[in-house]
Amino acid sequence: MNLKQQLFNRYLAIVKENQDFLDSTLGIEKLSKLFLTPVTDNYESAKNKIMIIGAETRGWEIKLTEEYSLENYTRSSIEQNKHFFKRMMNEPRTKKITFHDFTRAVADKSGHEGLIYSNLFCFDWNKKSPIGSKYFKEIHEVSRKLLSAQLNYFQPSIVILANGLSSVKFRREIFPLDRCKNSTNYENELIGKNQLWQFNFDDKNICYRIQHPSTRTGRKEAQNARNKLLDLLPNK
Repeated sequence: MNLKQQLFNRYLAIVKENQDFLDSTLGIEKLSKLFLTPVTDNYESAKNKIMIIGAETRGWEIKLTEEYSLENYTRSSIEQNKHFFKRMMNEPRTKKITFHDFTRAVADKSGHEGLIYSNLFCFDWNKKSPIGSKYFKEIHEVSRKLLSAQLNYFQPSIVILANGLSSVKFRREIFPLDRCKNSTNYENELIGKNQLWQFNFDDKNICYRIQHPSTRTGRKEAQNARNKLLDLLPNK
């Protein structure tokens, strides 16, 4: 069984564990649809396997091509994300500062075949963070299971955490500090630890934590940190 089928089966199992909530989300105004990360083409043979974990989408709809079922819903979300991310990779390079300007910069440096785009939360609320939503308990539970599955199945060599400070405690559920070893900061290069922090997680992943690329707080410092991170990433 290939990685794509393995991951689909695991997604579907998680979705079924939360079927009542996911069925009900279809009619909830302001709540996005379920965001699922696909396996990119040629991922398994890619030279550099890098997962970028953002915060949440800013609106995510799913166009079902078949009658609704959890299996069709899951498959449609995966396929839609695959086409979306491929489109993002093909967008013109600009000097704008958005999340996918950053993902494109990573792809240009390290290659796109092994690049995985994920999110800490698999739903957004009113095109923003779901943390304040009354459905957050359920969103948090599904998101945690999905992200853990992605890390397990993709096994990226590098993980970039780009989800900002407001969700620190939820990020640390996946990356607890006692399993983050050999940490490095770049304060000697005038880059604050809050802007760029490097560590090894479970002796499996080299991780970099940065601010979300579209942050307006300390924008110049955040840009310097992203530039330094790009220098640290392997060449394609």
